[in-house]
Amino acid sequence: MKRYYFQILLACCLTLFAGCSDSDSESGQNGIPKGSKAIDLQQDRSGLLRNPCMGWGLYDDAVGNVANAEEYWAAQDEAARNYASFFYIRWRWSEMEPEEGKYAWIYDENYKKLIQGALDRGLKLCFRIYDNGQDNIRQGTPEYVRAAGAQGYEVEGQNNAKLWTPYAVTGQNGNLWTPYADDPIFQQKYEKFVAAFAKEYDNPDIVDFIDGHSLGWWGEGSHIKYLNSDKKKETFDWFTTMYSKNFKNIILVLPYNSEIGFNTEKEIAIDQKGYGLRRDGLGSMWFTENDEKVANEMYGKVLMVGECAYWGGYTAAYEPFKNDTKYSFKSWKDVYNQSFDHAQTYHFNTLDLRTITETKGWTGLAPELVRKFVLNGGYRVYPTYVIMPYEASAGQTVSISHSWRNTGYGYLPNNMKNWNYKYKPAFALFDESGKLVKSWIDEDAEPSQWLSNQRKNYTYEVSLDGISRGNYQWAVAIVDKTKDNQPGINIGIKDKEKKDGWTFISEMTIK
Repeated sequence: MKRYYFQILLACCLTLFAGCSDSDSESGQNGIPKGSKAIDLQQDRSGLLRNPCMGWGLYDDAVGNVANAEEYWAAQDEAARNYASFFYIRWRWSEMEPEEGKYAWIYDENYKKLIQGALDRGLKLCFRIYDNGQDNIRQGTPEYVRAAGAQGYEVEGQNNAKLWTPYAVTGQNGNLWTPYADDPIFQQKYEKFVAAFAKEYDNPDIVDFIDGHSLGWWGEGSHIKYLNSDKKKETFDWFTTMYSKNFKNIILVLPYNSEIGFNTEKEIAIDQKGYGLRRDGLGSMWFTENDEKVANEMYGKVLMVGECAYWGGYTAAYEPFKNDTKYSFKSWKDVYNQSFDHAQTYHFNTLDLRTITETKGWTGLAPELVRKFVLNGGYRVYPTYVIMPYEASAGQTVSISHSWRNTGYGYLPNNMKNWNYKYKPAFALFDESGKLVKSWIDEDAEPSQWLSNQRKNYTYEVSLDGISRGNYQWAVAIVDKTKDNQPGINIGIKDKEKKDGWTFISEMTIK
């Protein structure tokens, strides 16, 4: 009953104090308890605010040769430091493991430099590893899999034989071998790879999300071939189980509305295993009305990763987008506008600056959209008001009322299975030397419920028992409960002192 009273009180105070700042109440005026004050907090919207599973992404999208690390980061350095939040590696399995057990993260110096270049620039990692060589410069699956007896078929590769060595296996017209998705030898070898892959990268300190279904052309779940076509659903279950049993801490996503159908994707991957959604093709005819419907239905329920349609690369004179049958694009700027609009309207947490070429297109032709997604893409959460005590007696129980808002287009996917509600608002007292004395977590305040431009109000009671008399400072943060309750989400409050992820918001005296 007391908690309900304070929720009503907070709602009233938000109205009374709109536009005010640090309003004190010595004797309980305006409904604020005696000894407490309402603090009006302003959001810092000055620039890039990196947080997990949101924002602009830079890519190494290796349909052709993988990027040279030094050349790549020399070209992408400015975008990495000023705009991007993650680095997405979309590579062939044959590049990640060219020989059995010879993993790129151990043996490939260029790969290691690519990864380190991202981490050095503050970017998280994301991955899609695919086995199908369609449109590729070389075979998607390592040759040792076929040598072990896996059965397969040919897909069309890029017709440039001089670039196919050392891993390509070519047939007529430059075709590339790909295994059947239900072949038992392929599955056995891939399971071994994914187990090793997860051992290295099931780490949320450096990884944001992983594509946990990547069969078919470009790893998008289309044009998959089977030894037994009756095993489509069984194979989908096998693949998504393989990833979910190995990755316990990283959010898994899959391209939705693939040829197996969204109902099956939802039943097996989303509902049973906690997958999120990925949609390649934003800003084009390939983002269909059904895709829009699913995005609307799933907003706030699962992470949604968005990617622009790939038109073969940006150059000023190259205009393949004119083949789009849904939109009358006349320029690359039109393409960027539509891509941005889809990401914003349907609440996708990410968008792609992509490779060096596309990054030049976005930043050169649509810098205002790049900036706008930096400020509004994904989630951007902060406490708008806090009503808290500035004086209390030793051992007293006090109430903190707090209101949170998300000014981003997406949401903080705290409800995803592999995150398991690990992020929570917290308050702490620091002593005069700057040492954290005690912190409190409001378990009832749930960040995944803070949808775009909605306000959520909470009241939380904390006991000051065991805290000595003296002067302190209140601080606020969103902490990560899996990291010993250390701050885990940047909340971006303006004009306030910060320390180790905590933001100081008020002084406190315990008498």
